[in-house]
Amino acid sequence: MSVEAQYGRCDRAGAGGVHRGRVRTGVDLSLFAQCVVEVLGGHRSAGQLRSMLSEQAYRSLRLRTGGYAGAVRPRLRAARLRCPVPGVAEVSGIVACGARHRALAMRIAFTESGWLCTHIETDLGARQRRV
Repeated sequence: MSVEAQYGRCDRAGAGGVHRGRVRTGVDLSLFAQCVVEVLGGHRSAGQLRSMLSEQAYRSLRLRTGGYAGAVRPRLRAARLRCPVPGVAEVSGIVACGARHRALAMRIAFTESGWLCTHIETDLGARQRRV
């Protein structure tokens, strides 16, 4: 089974016109989601993902940096990909943080400069990062 058949894919042009560099598979987006989880767990700098985030998503992620930190490194355990319209992907996931499980959702859109995460939601709400 191909990666696209197993995980799905989103492209900018819709079913007919897939352009090189404009397709993101579920695997690509799951890997990106894991990077976001690493920021939330305090194991990666939000700055490393800056070029892939809108200003709003970057601020949101920075506010929540370390919010999933704990004795066990958080890992993305399940992810779902949904493409409501061409050029937009929605990724939701379950994050294992030891015995506790957390929620993550992201909206990723194709812009004139490429794919960009425009919105991040977690079960942390708008709380400040841990010190």
